Amino acid sequence: MRTSSLELKKTFLMIFLIILSVLQMGILWTEKNPGVPFLFSSQKHWYSEIAVDIDRVKESYIKPENIMVSDGAGGLYWKLDPNDGLFKAIWNDFKQSYLKQILDIKPTAGINPYEQDWYSLIKMKCIVVEFKNPIHSDIIRWIVDKESTFSTDLKQIYKIAIFPTESINNNENTLYVYDGNNVYKFVVKIEPGNMRKDDYIRAIRTIYQNENVIPMNRLIYFYPSVKNDDLIVSLDKNSEKKIWDLLVKTPDKIILNRDNVDKIEDYLLGDIYKSSMVKKFGEDGSSIIFSDTEKVLRYYKNGFLDYQYRNKSIGDKGTVNEAFEKAVTFIEYRRKLIEGVDILLSSVEEKNENYVFTFDYVMDGMEVKILDPADQTVKPAITIVANGDRVVDVKWYIKTFSNNDYYNFYSLYFFDIFQNKMIENYPDLQNSSEIYDISIIYICTESGMRAEPYWVIKTENQEAYLRMQGKGD
Repeated sequence: MRTSSLELKKTFLMIFLIILSVLQMGILWTEKNPGVPFLFSSQKHWYSEIAVDIDRVKESYIKPENIMVSDGAGGLYWKLDPNDGLFKAIWNDFKQSYLKQILDIKPTAGINPYEQDWYSLIKMKCIVVEFKNPIHSDIIRWIVDKESTFSTDLKQIYKIAIFPTESINNNENTLYVYDGNNVYKFVVKIEPGNMRKDDYIRAIRTIYQNENVIPMNRLIYFYPSVKNDDLIVSLDKNSEKKIWDLLVKTPDKIILNRDNVDKIEDYLLGDIYKSSMVKKFGEDGSSIIFSDTEKVLRYYKNGFLDYQYRNKSIGDKGTVNEAFEKAVTFIEYRRKLIEGVDILLSSVEEKNENYVFTFDYVMDGMEVKILDPADQTVKPAITIVANGDRVVDVKWYIKTFSNNDYYNFYSLYFFDIFQNKMIENYPDLQNSSEIYDISIIYICTESGMRAEPYWVIKTENQEAYLRMQGKGD
């Protein structure tokens, strides 16, 4: 019996020593053959062994493009500035309470015809919250930490109208949610910490007294040939906006030169992959490549990062929220490089094997786009392709932003830009009924150090970019 027990102990000891020797061989193999995976290395995900508190920051990746107040005058809306206290308070109510309730309760059946017509609803007294594009309900569910309790027809959220006077109960608000096709009615509870019903009612009643809010009009009321009901513009000849010129730089921490490679590795690769990826400078010194058998990361002097997983078909497609989490995690490990702007989800496109996410830099409610001088195309700051297992492709202009030493006041009067500038530069747009977007953004070139404000007019077949002219220009 004693002999049998001794043999068993010897067996366990031998197994332990074999495992230990295999691990030691793996360490030596990796050190002598950087870039060549050993044993389980192919299963490692990008930065998977470093903890990031995604739950703490994930809600910062979505924000409404617009929050507007309708005073019931039909086509007149009062657009809140993103830095306005009312904008922040309304959005906080949604993040902390209303979005969770929308995803947790069944919609109420509307009995009136107008309750199914989004554009009839928002002519009434209400507050309208609009995202740039529809956001999948599963992404919102993940962001607000709300598990699914039942199947719902609400697959995405595009716009929400708040009707504080519809319910006589002071502890309830009525919300109409528009997914781009259908309208869903929800009656939500006003929870502790939310704005009171009276606060919403007062905001609608007194909005015209707020001198910092510019009234906007629906363009279709004045150009019936325009097919997009959503277009809002300023028809006030005196309306203007103070806009700073922006200083744009590649972060000092990752300036590309041979003396700074260690820091570049620290910020772009992390401790896990620093020693296992082969590095090589481009012939002209304007780029550096890090690679192994699984992935390639190219980093350029102008701050452009191009990451590719070699076999993009590997991995389960997964759900959109799983892929979104992978995309956000990739950004977060490098987020400390970015200064002066928010990074917001702009669009999501589902493909056969993965999902494509675009993110924009946003400062004071204005997106910052990147101009490629080679083909004169305007691009988002970040494009990430991901599936439920990993990120497989990234295109990212890593920049920092700050106010330059210059600002100006720019006219927002629509007919000024339409008649005096757009028609002059793009005469074929004069009679176009296909205009579906009019907005103001910043544009900077890939290697430039300055971002300036531009008008953007988009049609089905064309995008027009017109540099804004301030006073004295």
